[in-house]
Amino acid sequence: MLGSALETLAGLEAREAILYVDDAPPGDERDRTAANSLYESAGFTEVDRLYSYST
Repeated sequence: MLGSALETLAGLEAREAILYVDDAPPGDERDRTAANSLYESAGFTEVDRLYSYST
């Protein structure tokens, strides 16, 4: 699905794609380690990280 989306964007002459990922520490039930590996293999690179805090 990711590959198809990127091919569609390329066909529309998109110059970049931005991906936002809700992440959690490894081992957490929301762990996205496998998904992050997929995104990296598709050519995405991490450029920033947004931290959220709660009380």
